[in-house]
Amino acid sequence: MTHKHSEKGNYEIKVVTVSDTRTIEEDESGDSIEDIFKKDDHEITRTIVKDKKQQIRKEIDHNYDLIIFCGGTGVSKRDVTIEAVKPLLDKELPGFAQYFRKKSFEEVGTRAIMTRTTAGILDTTYIFAIPGSVNAAKTAANIIKKEINHLVYHGK
Repeated sequence: MTHKHSEKGNYEIKVVTVSDTRTIEEDESGDSIEDIFKKDDHEITRTIVKDKKQQIRKEIDHNYDLIIFCGGTGVSKRDVTIEAVKPLLDKELPGFAQYFRKKSFEEVGTRAIMTRTTAGILDTTYIFAIPGSVNAAKTAANIIKKEINHLVYHGK
């Protein structure tokens, strides 16, 4: 079933790579996300921040339709992206994490049990926190891309 409001739109998307070691020049995951969304003529802004809650939270900007935090979602002590973002969400989208984990299981098997991701909406901005590996970033971006028009319509 196709909804009238699911028609293609052009959105402002911010991609924030969370890493203590990467630079923009070597950020393959961020490049992959940007490539996926640019194919549909979305406007992309990119930045990199350190694995620190306050730096991550400072990147939340209501001028964007969608913010994707890539990285810092693992299980090490330095991985704090989810802890930084999740408490700020007005509403969560648990289906994203469930579906992403299912897709991850299909790709990596039982290693998917260590997958941490979250998604939700803050005011009218959708926020996603996804793993930083290139394959995970591509998988997540493709899931989001399929639903972006529907999400943004309902978030406004």
